[in-house]
Formats: sequence, structure tokens, C-alpha cells
Amino acid sequence: MNQIGNNHLGVNLTFAKFVFITPREDDDAARTRLRGVGATVARGFFNDFDAQNGADSGPHETIQFYMANGGPRPAEGLGAARYVVQICSKYRPRLAEAELELRRRVGDHAQIAALDGATRVPQYTSAELHAFAYKQAMIRTTGRLARNVIILPIRKTPEWWAMHSLQRHSYFYPHTDGLTQQPAKGHALAAEAGVSTICRRLYYHPDGHGQNGCYDFITYFECADEHLETFDRIRQNLRDQNQNPEWRYVVEGPEWRGHRVLRW
Repeated sequence: MNQIGNNHLGVNLTFAKFVFITPREDDDAARTRLRGVGATVARGFFNDFDAQNGADSGPHETIQFYMANGGPRPAEGLGAARYVVQICSKYRPRLAEAELELRRRVGDHAQIAALDGATRVPQYTSAELHAFAYKQAMIRTTGRLARNVIILPIRKTPEWWAMHSLQRHSYFYPHTDGLTQQPAKGHALAAEAGVSTICRRLYYHPDGHGQNGCYDFITYFECADEHLETFDRIRQNLRDQNQNPEWRYVVEGPEWRGHRVLRW
């Protein structure tokens, strides 16, 4: 496996790791233990809770804590996690060390799963799409204002990766659907309502797409309470294959929703 994380898809700019924690007993003792572990692991990282900057600025050694919403959760898997932490660094082994420390300290008391990602220069873009999706993008604000977080890992099907890169690129623009011969909005216009209201990041798998048993991407979103409805509407738009034929080639993983918190 390529530990540097460079491959034909582009050079990794920053590495990220999402660690999902499901305590076996979610009582006061477990929460006290987890708070202590979080404080230990956070040493040397900048706490991203109060960050107010653009998506690509600010410190690269960061940590962000999340807690699940109070509603019902699945019995197992990533969606069952009560706690999540995201850590970011330009140095990938630094994240592996932090995960190892978490597992060493809480592994006997919780189920732990981790997803790896990396930021890169956008793959499917142009001057026009950059102006549409990035120049107008919501500036990231603090967890006190944009407290909601949604994490959704996805993979693309082999049929998607078998396409020529220019053909894949076309799915992000308005086009005529080759299957139905009907006009389709494409990914960008289907998600237009979220450009200025939802902070979004896309994390690529550090070792490239098609890794056995892994997701190709981690899609990550932050928003204020008043824009959760917008997020849900956009997600339905993107799933609508008449609007966004790209979704024929998407396999969704479990969605995790929660709140950004200063500490556990």
C-alpha cells in the first residue's frame, strides 16, 4: 500500500482520519474516561471547533470532536457510533499514531472503526465550475454557529471508473442523459442550493479508488440548524437519477449525523 498517498488521481495535500467510537456502556464512567482520552490525543493538534476560515486555510494539524444526535441510531456499524473524532495532518503516520493511542486507551470499552481520507486539488472542475461551486462557497464558521455535521462515505462502481475521465466529467454539468435521452441538471446544479449555505469537503481515499473493502470518498458537511432541511433536499436531488444520472454509479455507505463539540 502506498503510504505516501500519491497516485494517478493526484497528490494528497492533507490527510484526514475519522475515528468512530461506540462505547459498550455509555454511562458517566465511560464519558469521563472518553473525555480524558480525547484530551490526551488532542495534545499537539489545533482544536478546529472555533475555526473561522476558508475550507483550505488554517492549521493543518487539527482535531475536531463530534457527538451523535440524540435520536435513534443503528444497532451496529458506523451509524451506531456515539462519538467521532476527525484529525488532520500533512504527515500520515501522525494520524496512525493518534488512532493507535485511541484504540489502546478505549479499545477494551468500545467498538472502534476508522476511515482514512485526503484532500486533493478538485478532479472534476473547470473555470466555470470553480466559479460556480467554489468562489460562491460558504465560508467555514465555528461549531457554535454551524454545529451540525454529516459524514457520508461513498464508493463509485467499477462501471464509473471504466469510463473515460472526460465522460465522468460530463456528469457534473447539465447534459443529455445517454440512457433516457432526457435533459439532466447534473451534479452541480442539483446541489446548487447548498453552495452558499452548507460547508462541504470531499476526502479521497489516500491510496486511490477501488481499494478492496474501502470507500473511495468521504463526503463531509457542516451547517447551521436552519440549513438541515436544505441538506436533505439536496441529498434527495442528488439521488434522483433523472436530475443527476451520476448516482447510478454511487454506492452509499452509512450516514452519520451529529454535532460539533469543543470536547467530549
